[in-house]
Amino acid sequence: MKALGFILFLSITSIISSRSLNNAFTAAITRRPLVRTKDAKPLIDFNFEFGINARLIFPNFRLKKAYFALQEWKKLIISDPENMINNWDGVDVCSYNGVFCEKAPDDPNLKTVAGIDLNHGNIEGQLAPHLGLLTDLSVFHINTNRFSGNIPSSFSSLAILNEFDISNNQFSGPFPSVVLNIPRLKYLDIRFNNFEGVLPPQLFDKDLDAIFLNHNRFSSTIPENIGHSKASVIVFADNAFKGCIPKSIGQMSNLDEVIFANNELSGCVPEELGMLENTKVLDLSNNKFVGRIPERFGNLKGVEMIDVGHNELIGTVMEVICTLPKLVNFTFSDNYFDGLEGKCEKPVKPGLVFDCRQNCLPDKPDQKDKNRCLPMVNRLIDCKSVGCNFLPLPKPSKPSNPCPPKAPKPPPCS
Repeated sequence: MKALGFILFLSITSIISSRSLNNAFTAAITRRPLVRTKDAKPLIDFNFEFGINARLIFPNFRLKKAYFALQEWKKLIISDPENMINNWDGVDVCSYNGVFCEKAPDDPNLKTVAGIDLNHGNIEGQLAPHLGLLTDLSVFHINTNRFSGNIPSSFSSLAILNEFDISNNQFSGPFPSVVLNIPRLKYLDIRFNNFEGVLPPQLFDKDLDAIFLNHNRFSSTIPENIGHSKASVIVFADNAFKGCIPKSIGQMSNLDEVIFANNELSGCVPEELGMLENTKVLDLSNNKFVGRIPERFGNLKGVEMIDVGHNELIGTVMEVICTLPKLVNFTFSDNYFDGLEGKCEKPVKPGLVFDCRQNCLPDKPDQKDKNRCLPMVNRLIDCKSVGCNFLPLPKPSKPSNPCPPKAPKPPPCS
């Protein structure tokens, strides 16, 4: 069952992040209305013309800048096993592998560099500060390489950059705050790197549609203003985020998929998650959540997958969740649930999958030992005092039998 969840996770996160560029794709992005916002910083003066042979002739000034920027970047690449940049020579930068040119968005008579795609090249090196000279760049994809170091501050000069994908590299240090200064960024993918520390609240005030943070080393709480975000996809998975999920998350009306899996989040599952009526995927697995699943989850009319597995949740699994109209996978394994309402006993429609293993459910196979269940199922949880402030949990009441006699119901949940 976890394998199915993982497959769903991969399908969610890879569909839009592994796009390779082509001229039509970059053209579609660069044709979007050009807006120079007040947040766009002036380009740093690199005095680049002093580094170019005066005899070289370029079609226009923008391609001259691009030539210099790409040549400087080439100097910082120390390994190119797939020969991705083996033709990065000469003044025709639009013929370079991984470089895509289009008409300039503000002048159709000029050709300019609109996109860079060096995905899956296993390239080792660093990013050149001079890449800020590519001021018409709308897409920057370098995923699945071995780039390291920092993201140059000059990227804030990329006033129409729309997609920024540096996933699956070796970047490190704090969150790359320069991306907060890229005024028109919509797609941010920094997963599978070594970023660490605090997640800045300003991230959720940006007009981003997709935010992939997973598989880094972030260890802060999730900022309280997460509800300001207009994103449709946010993935926090496989970090070390702590504390509670902020209640403001209920304001995220655009949210299709949110994944909190494999962190150190704690406290009770916020009722406000039940306000996400359009959300299709909700993954809270492998954290330290306590208490009960909020009844408000019955409002998740659009949800297809819910995973709350591998936490410390208790109580009865309610049929208002098990009978959600679009639900196809409900994983609540490895918790301390001790009851199932009637329609949660077995799937109520073909193809619906329940995973109820390793709980405290009577008459169900593959459950926890009674001695593990007794101290947990009757534990009193005060959701106002656990998790967010790292206060100790209340002492459990005197244990009672978590599995009262019931009529035999042999069919398993899955």
